[in-house]
Amino acid sequence: MRLVFLAALAKTLHEVTIGLDLAEQLTDAGVESHFVVNPYNAGQLRAAGLPHTLVEPELGAGVREVVHRIVKEFRADAVVLVDYLAHWMTFKVGYRTDPWFVEDLGLPVIPLDLYDLESTSRRVEILGTTMEVDDNLLRMPVQLLPVPMNRPRVTDSGRGLPYRLTRTTAPLTTRARRATRRALGVPDGARLLLVPTLPWQRLMQEHAAPPTRLLADRLPRLLGGRLARLPRDTHFLLAGPLFDGFAEALPAERLHHRPEYTADGYHRLLGSCDGVFSFHLPSYALDRAVFADVPGLLAVNNHRVDGPEDVERLAGALPGGLTAPVRRWLADHPEPLPDFHMWPLRWNEVLRPLLDANPFTDTVLRAELLDEHTLVDGLERVLYDDAERDRLAAARAAYRDAVTALPATAHTFAEAAGRLGLTP
Repeated sequence: MRLVFLAALAKTLHEVTIGLDLAEQLTDAGVESHFVVNPYNAGQLRAAGLPHTLVEPELGAGVREVVHRIVKEFRADAVVLVDYLAHWMTFKVGYRTDPWFVEDLGLPVIPLDLYDLESTSRRVEILGTTMEVDDNLLRMPVQLLPVPMNRPRVTDSGRGLPYRLTRTTAPLTTRARRATRRALGVPDGARLLLVPTLPWQRLMQEHAAPPTRLLADRLPRLLGGRLARLPRDTHFLLAGPLFDGFAEALPAERLHHRPEYTADGYHRLLGSCDGVFSFHLPSYALDRAVFADVPGLLAVNNHRVDGPEDVERLAGALPGGLTAPVRRWLADHPEPLPDFHMWPLRWNEVLRPLLDANPFTDTVLRAELLDEHTLVDGLERVLYDDAERDRLAAARAAYRDAVTALPATAHTFAEAAGRLGLTP
């Protein structure tokens, strides 16, 4: 069988890596793959040794002709949408063309659904505007759901089939871990915290609507002060753009910045760390930390603040209350502060339900971003508390067992293909 993977999203390695993981798991079943990606991901495809075609938004509707040509020349049997939601967003917003030109290719279409969209909302925010993702997914015969972050079970409709996200990510050896840390300049005995950010989040400071642009700029200034409260032997690995708030608050000798990396390089960086702090979803770092066996903390903001009355309500609602620095930060915020999961965007209606009754959440600590005491305490526990680290390690092991119990990915894909009349 021959598959064309569409993964044209720019400024992120996440979606293409998911597609490559699936292609790699299908290779032994005789499946051949060709990728259509943005130049940002060309290095991943070269490293994987897979054929690929590069496309950019400047093509506009001309991207359709490129995809038609690739499908014909590669003699494809089916098209895989690497992240249904990202496919819709990339072609509708980036290329300004109908994403569903893929239905005119005359081939079965297999979407990967990263958010279990049939069980949640499809309302998302893009550059400050709320939009609803097309409901084509609900009419498709089958979807594949990578785990994590999806739940390791078939969806209620029977259309969503879970499969193991990766079989290549694993803990680093002691030797590789030590070598990576020394290359970073991390002293022996120090604790290293990974703080991932993404290039598109930097772009939001310039191209989003004012409330989103403001949040993109101001949140790192709040979080930098929280990180600076961690013990003095804590080092910080900033993977991605270095936002001003982190650079200003963290001691230069304990801040290690890696603005660019390959996918394999990122996995080595992750595996060398003692913990992960993610303040946005979806979190590639927390996904992979399950398999790299690194503990993590997820913090989001579930509380909208429109004015002083909300500040007092919030102070009573948070277990740790509100500290003076957080109160000052809120008082200086010139716009209402939104609740958010995908900083600096919202995506609450998609992501909140995804976390409900999801065993993935047992593998990480969770905190509210505005609860300074609980957030700092949680990060200290992730990095230094042996009992907490052991508890999280056991939760990750149990979750990996649940993922391992899933059918082989090639078997799951064969079931999906069969529903579309294909024989792998």
